[in-house]
Amino acid sequence: MADLVGDAVRDIPYYGLMEAKVGGRDCIISQTGFTGEKGYEIYLKDATKYADDMWYAVLEAGKKHNLKVIAPAHHRRIAAGILSWGQDLDAETYPFQCNLGYQVPRKKTADYIGKEALEAMRAKMEAGEKPYSNQLVGFVLGGKQIEEYAPDFWLISEDGSTPIGYLTSPWYSPELETNIAMGYVPYEKKDIGNKFKFHLPDEYCDTPGQPVDGEIVEMPFRPSVNPNARELAKSKGRDSAF
Repeated sequence: MADLVGDAVRDIPYYGLMEAKVGGRDCIISQTGFTGEKGYEIYLKDATKYADDMWYAVLEAGKKHNLKVIAPAHHRRIAAGILSWGQDLDAETYPFQCNLGYQVPRKKTADYIGKEALEAMRAKMEAGEKPYSNQLVGFVLGGKQIEEYAPDFWLISEDGSTPIGYLTSPWYSPELETNIAMGYVPYEKKDIGNKFKFHLPDEYCDTPGQPVDGEIVEMPFRPSVNPNARELAKSKGRDSAF
């Protein structure tokens, strides 16, 4: 990006903006990113006219950096604990289930959809009772390097046979040199360090047909350059919205 628009880009704060020319065309650069990394986005003015000029300028500047045209890095999204709609949560998932409880307000007096049910769940959690069936957690697990977007929810067991949960987003992390994943286990088994068996497709098993071992770990799996709202809330000891 510095080669493309100059060193000033290094000083843009998270979600900051700067004006620049790319391929001779007017653009806005933002310092954002889907994965918790220090990423950038380029917004081209008059995009219907000048898309090719901008695009090929980016590719040319990226040649010496081995730039590749890809989607956001899946393993980094998982490493940051960033959820994917339809994969890690859907319209039937409670916010507490998928680590979004920090968005549920404690002090809001006005009514909102689901308020009574969510406050009842929080009360159960704080009383040490089971508020719902499954909890999203992070895992490290063995096996061969997982390098495909899982087309199905791969099962989790304790005894190597009876399913008790499932993986939602698995991938190999080259930074951590291990497979990582998010997935759901029974609420009472959500503690860090709990060990499980993971029933992966044969191509990722050390021995075809045999599950691999793994355990629950803290999420995010590694610090983010740009921490997301959940990470910031946790770092400040805040478990709810205002």
